[in-house]
Amino acid sequence: MGDSGLATPIAAALALLLASSSTTRRLARIFTAAVLCAACIVFATKLGLFGWGDGIDALSFRGPSGHATLSACVWPVVAWLVSSRAHLAVRVAAVAFGFCIALGVAYVLVAYGYHTLSETVAGTLLGGCASAIFLVAAKAACQPPAGVVVLAILAAIGWLCIQHGRPLVALENFKYAIHALVEKARSPT
Repeated sequence: MGDSGLATPIAAALALLLASSSTTRRLARIFTAAVLCAACIVFATKLGLFGWGDGIDALSFRGPSGHATLSACVWPVVAWLVSSRAHLAVRVAAVAFGFCIALGVAYVLVAYGYHTLSETVAGTLLGGCASAIFLVAAKAACQPPAGVVVLAILAAIGWLCIQHGRPLVALENFKYAIHALVEKARSPT
C-alpha cells in the first residue's frame, strides 16, 4: 500500500481530480505541494545514502522510509475524499482508517526487516504531516463535487487492482538512472 508504483499514480490521480473542480483546485495545489515536499525529502536522503553513505548509525537511520511516507501521504487523503460528502463522524472514522493503513504499512516494514524502526517512524511522520496539511486545509474548504468523489473511488480501486505488487517501470527506470548518476559522480575519474 506504500509502494511507489501504487501510491504515486493514486496521488497524481487525486491531484488531477481535485484540480478538475474550481471548488477544490486550491486543495489540489496544497496536496501536490505537500506530497512533493515529502517526496523530495525522501529522495534527498536516498541520494545522500547512495552517494555519500550518510546516516545516523546510532539510530540505524539512513533516511525516512519512502513506503511509509507515501502510505501516510496518500491513504488518509483517499479516505477523506471518499467520505467527504458523509457525516462528520464517518469522515473522521474514514481518515482514521486511512492512517491505520499507513500504520499497518509501517508495521510490515519493520516486522519484515525492510526498514529500521527509526526510518519507518520518520517516514510515517513525514507522510502524516503532509496529509495533515492537506486535511487541515480541506476542513475549511467546500465539499468536492459528487463526480470528483466517484472518480476518486474508481481511480483508487482501479489502480489498486491493476498495479498492486508490480513495479511501475518508468519510476523504477528513473530511480536506476539517478543512482547511476550518483555513482558516476562519486567515483574518481
